[in-house]
Amino acid sequence: MAVATYSSDNVESVSSRRGAVLQRPFQVFVIAADFLLILLCYVVAAESYRAMVASAADGASIGAGLIVGAVFVAIAYFQGVYATHRLLSLVWQLRKAVIIWLASLTILAVAAFLLKSTDNLSRGTVIMFAAIGGVGLTSLRFAWQFALGTSFARGRLVDRKVVLLSLKPLDFTSNRFKDLRRNGFDVVRHFVLGGDSEATRWEREIRDVIRQARAADVDEYLLAVDWNELPLLQKLGQYLRAVPQPIRLLPDNSIADLVSRPFLPVSGTVAIEIQRSPLSVFERLQKRCLDVGVAAFALVVLAPLLVTVAVLIKLDSAGPVIFRQSRRGFNGKPFEIWKFRSMTVCENGQTIAQATKRDARITRLGRFLRMTSIDELPQLWNVLRGDMSLVGPRPHALAHDNYYDELISNYVYRHHMKPGLTGWAQVNGFRGETPTIDLMEKRVEYDVWYVSNWSIWLDLKIMVRTAAAVLFQEAY
Repeated sequence: MAVATYSSDNVESVSSRRGAVLQRPFQVFVIAADFLLILLCYVVAAESYRAMVASAADGASIGAGLIVGAVFVAIAYFQGVYATHRLLSLVWQLRKAVIIWLASLTILAVAAFLLKSTDNLSRGTVIMFAAIGGVGLTSLRFAWQFALGTSFARGRLVDRKVVLLSLKPLDFTSNRFKDLRRNGFDVVRHFVLGGDSEATRWEREIRDVIRQARAADVDEYLLAVDWNELPLLQKLGQYLRAVPQPIRLLPDNSIADLVSRPFLPVSGTVAIEIQRSPLSVFERLQKRCLDVGVAAFALVVLAPLLVTVAVLIKLDSAGPVIFRQSRRGFNGKPFEIWKFRSMTVCENGQTIAQATKRDARITRLGRFLRMTSIDELPQLWNVLRGDMSLVGPRPHALAHDNYYDELISNYVYRHHMKPGLTGWAQVNGFRGETPTIDLMEKRVEYDVWYVSNWSIWLDLKIMVRTAAAVLFQEAY
């Protein structure tokens, strides 16, 4: 059995116990800070509104603030927001804080309605309270991020002392392990067990692991097990039943993909979702509302640009302003895509050649339109019609669909969602020409991942990243 030591003085028993003792009071301190901040925000909102509106009642009961504060910290606690290692994840904290804050305000409104006490609440105060409280809670998350980034906080409050067990030497530069410390795991020992060892030797090795872990007073155990080592996981778990600490699996990519999928309880076992169904009614409604709202707004704002481009295309070369081509949409249903014409040809047959970097078919104006993706803007009309979405797998010409469908096994999976004006593959660098099968396979891989992991937040993220992709990625 090989043993690697990752720290020295800081794994002493006394130091570790001090960190464990300090963590619990710190969690209470964080909870109290949120609760008191919400009360303070309510008082500030009430007094500010009273100062601005002379007719407002003098003074303000903090009852509403107490209710919202109690609801907020209760929901946040059961959502794991106050776990010390979770405080290090700024984006996760901000998202949780905003969602729980809105939920708490909603509960206040529903409670006031059911108790018929809405007359006792000042609408102006509640609106100011919502704004001030939201800003205060998000600002506090930034403060925790800064405070917990100090070496004292990491050594005393955040890091959990863990023992890492594996059946082979590990590459600690891989994404699987390199961020352990940043996410609150202080690996004080790493043991490499012999996967092919006999039972008596395994028992002796595990007892040595447990003895050293107790000496270091670790908080939990991490098991780094790969897919081909799963049969040994149950055997290892049986030996580790002697310890009272939590035991967590640090999976490889294959296991991580499997355990991250939704599961359905079936009697005494579970059924794991290997392929998700098309979006639910609520998810489709979310996506459609985003599509219609943004597309309609963009068409109104960009109307002068669209008209100008149309006139320039007509003056630059002969042919129609709008190029129409047959594409496949959701479930393979054909539709006609709209683009500004950027080439001297309007191919829409059984054989279509992709545009290349110095393609002679591209017009002078068309080269600029393609480089800036302005030629794609008429697809906002396809979005409004429901043929496309703002975000989704990019649609290809029917000739290309037929060609790649025979070469790439997952290609057809792209049609499980409406095609998009932009997509996950495009913002990850796979935009423009795909001259080789390898490049198209990579694009399809990103598209399939998007279909399997869709969320409204992912769509918003892709839309934000699209602007940067247009500026810094070359297309032609």
